[in-house]
Amino acid sequence: MKDDGSITVEISTISEAGRQHRADSVVRETEARLKVDGKLCTQLFCLPYHFEELAIGYLTTGGLDPAYITNIEVKEVDPAVYEILVTLEKEVYRNPSTVNSQLRIKKEDVFAYVNELEEGGILFKATGGTHVVAAFSRGSDTILIEDVSRHCAIDKLVGTCITKGIATAESVLVTSCRQTYTTVKKEICAGFPITISVSAPTTLAVKEADEFGMTLVGFARDKRFNLYTNDWRIL
Repeated sequence: MKDDGSITVEISTISEAGRQHRADSVVRETEARLKVDGKLCTQLFCLPYHFEELAIGYLTTGGLDPAYITNIEVKEVDPAVYEILVTLEKEVYRNPSTVNSQLRIKKEDVFAYVNELEEGGILFKATGGTHVVAAFSRGSDTILIEDVSRHCAIDKLVGTCITKGIATAESVLVTSCRQTYTTVKKEICAGFPITISVSAPTTLAVKEADEFGMTLVGFARDKRFNLYTNDWRIL
């Protein structure tokens, strides 16, 4: 028995009290082979949906201008392997630029966003096997994505924002995962001015966020958080 995001399996649980047999939900993981103009670009491992958004987000956070994507086709190779075929009008790359957004939020907003992120992690509650990310923007619906890979979750979120016309420069990114150089680089390329994590940042994440003008918040939990860079955006 399976749904889009998890499969029910029979397991044994071992404890001091002995052995117990029960059903458990396990998150699904599939391979996504991203091909650009017929050439293999990368292999990603993710939940088996939002493939078009994944492709758009992955290429965008890698510096490619998504305006030149002319077509995306998804093919199922077998139940655990998919191909994402992207066609470009031309290959145009952009260098990461300083985040110039003047967006500001209140500390109460941080608490509210984190609470909504935690409430929205349906697959995480069922399996414990996903990262959860969300984009909050005034005047737009909240976008929430779960995935087995934090990088794929961020890419899918970015791709969703692009396809829905949501301005990342006026949005707040909230994540359940730690912030590293690679995740912050993606967020800067996507144009988010504020990233909030319930987990920790690394030294390179802090350095990158500071250099490119992004506000980085960490350990946002239990009605408290740490501000690492550009604290003027949090009132």
